[in-house]
Amino acid sequence: MLSLSEWNREHERMGEAPLVRVFKIRFEARPRDRPAMKKHSTIRARAFGFYFGSAMLGVLLAACSLPEAKPDLTRFYVLTSLARKSENTTTAPEHPPRVMLRSVIVPEYLRGQIIQVRVSENEVRFIDEARWAEPLEAGLDRVLRANLAAHEEAVQVVARGGEEHDYNVAVILRDCEGVLPSGTVRLAAHIEITSADLDPKVVAETDFTSEIPGWNGKDYSQLARKLSEAAAALSDRIVTLLPAKK
Repeated sequence: MLSLSEWNREHERMGEAPLVRVFKIRFEARPRDRPAMKKHSTIRARAFGFYFGSAMLGVLLAACSLPEAKPDLTRFYVLTSLARKSENTTTAPEHPPRVMLRSVIVPEYLRGQIIQVRVSENEVRFIDEARWAEPLEAGLDRVLRANLAAHEEAVQVVARGGEEHDYNVAVILRDCEGVLPSGTVRLAAHIEITSADLDPKVVAETDFTSEIPGWNGKDYSQLARKLSEAAAALSDRIVTLLPAKK
């Protein structure tokens, strides 16, 4: 078996490069390839950075873009005072009783400004697009006071409880809503009238219900109008319930 030096001499005699030189050439050739490899690595890094930066820019632009504003479809409605004077003025008392109308007591589910529609005995639907312009209890207080004041021949309404008056009128609301699928408008309440002396006594009370047909189930302005008519009928019932002043 030839040694390495003999192998090299034999290759030199035959005009071939020695084995050690071949290994040296091959070994030393690799560092010369490194700049090209480094150049390719730099290009790949720059390309990655470009695409990564573009992706992040797209994410940021998407996060900063605001959703398109939608039109506000909410409509606001009010109860209207349908003031009407007493028809029978011949029997009106010479000195009509003075009354203090207490704040209307409203069930919790009716409080606020969202209009409700009853769709079954135990189900109500809140209509987000149809709202009262004021809380329902405030609207009823306003129209009842105005309606009672119109019956000036039969009753006088005082502004504050500190003013001298004969009776206190309390209204406990039970229903104030449209009813589907019947298309009726219902207002129900309990009326209680008490004396205004130091030992108040109930002098009159009754349950009141007004159901007005003809609501189409979609027109909430029409619903507010019919509830206003029902509130006017409630005011009339209060006037007829008042006892004569002693």
